[in-house]
Formats: sequence, C-alpha cells, structure tokens
Amino acid sequence: MKSIRALTFDLDNTLWETDLSIFKAEDAMASHLRRLSPPDWMEGFSLDTFRAVRKQIVEEQPAIAHNLTVVRRETLIRWFENQGATKSIAEKLASEGFRIFYEERQKVEPYPDTVETLEILAKTYPLAAITNGNADLMAMPLGRYFQFSLQSQHFPKPKPDPVMFEEALKRLSIQPNECLHIGDDIEHDVIGANRLGIRTVWFNTRALVIEEDVPADHTITNLKQLLDILK
Repeated sequence: MKSIRALTFDLDNTLWETDLSIFKAEDAMASHLRRLSPPDWMEGFSLDTFRAVRKQIVEEQPAIAHNLTVVRRETLIRWFENQGATKSIAEKLASEGFRIFYEERQKVEPYPDTVETLEILAKTYPLAAITNGNADLMAMPLGRYFQFSLQSQHFPKPKPDPVMFEEALKRLSIQPNECLHIGDDIEHDVIGANRLGIRTVWFNTRALVIEEDVPADHTITNLKQLLDILK
C-alpha cells in the first residue's frame, strides 16, 4: 500500500478492551459517590438503574446522545434530583462523580502487541485517532504516538457521519485514498470511512466469524498484522 501516507484509528475495542475499563471506572465512581452522599441517595444505584436513567435522558435530549460526557453528567444530576437533592447539590455530586469516572476511564490496558506496533508505525506514518467515545488518548502513554485525537463530543455528529473523517484528512493534509482507517465497528469505522474513499482495515477484535460481505480492504485480529499489510 505504497500510496498510504497516514493512518487513523478508532480507540475503544480497537486499541484496548473498552468494557473492562468502563466497568472499573463506573465502580470507582459509585464508590466515591457513596462516600459523599447520604446512604439512601445511593440505595438502589447499580449499572442497570444508572443506564435506565441514562436512557431517559437520551430519549428526552437526542441531540446530546453522541456527547457521552454531557450524557453521563446529566444522568447523574437526574439520579440525585430523583433522590431528593437540590439542583445545586445534584450538579456538584455529578461533577465529582464524573471526575472520578473520567480519571479511571483513561486507565486502559492496550491489546497485546499494540504498543510495539504503534511505535513502529509512528516512525513512518502520522497517526491520528477518531472516536465516538470520550477517552482522552492524548493524556495516556499511547498518546505519544499520535498527532491528534478527535472525539465525537466536539462535533455535530458521531461516526459514521463524515465530519470527523473529513477533519482528520484536513489536519493530516492528505486525500482520502492516502489514508488507511482501522477500527472494530463495521458501520461506524469501515462503512463510514469507505463512503469518503478512505481505505479500511476491520479489526475483528473478538475474532468473530468473518462475513464475506464485510466491505473492508483488509481484516485483522491483531494490530501487528498491519505491518504486513503496509509493506
């Protein structure tokens, strides 16, 4: 792939396992909030009850659905208001809860061979990230290999909308056919990038059965396989 001049990556479930880091972050958040609030306010608080309130927020405010930071804060505010907290106290607790969640959210464990592969690739290609999540890549050790990271919360729409892909191409000063995008989500990453003429690699993270109609140029199950594709 001699014409490739830059690589863009999805983050969650492409460079690391997301569920594990999210569960740990939510656990830390809940423990912190239990220490700060009256016992009865956190009674019944669980992942399921939190997600039920979050669903209400997204249904009421679909325009913020892609902004995971705002959604989480609004969900926490709603939770505490439902328990009897004033708006002011609910907002303070929500800010504290999100602060702990976000700190823990960044403590990810990269997939095997990820660090070594990125280190090799970064010597030849500019690397960038395009994510629908709110992980702060540039605050992580992995961030040193990347030029920048785009988060959907800073854009009108998330992937597969073209807006973030277009911004990445603009910042990298390349044409779509000069970019290779790597991601685990067929709709958001593969189809979204393909629509612009960006070449794609489907990271079959969980080694799912490979469908013949997956529209990616290549499929991998380990990031190290990129090195062979780019020879």
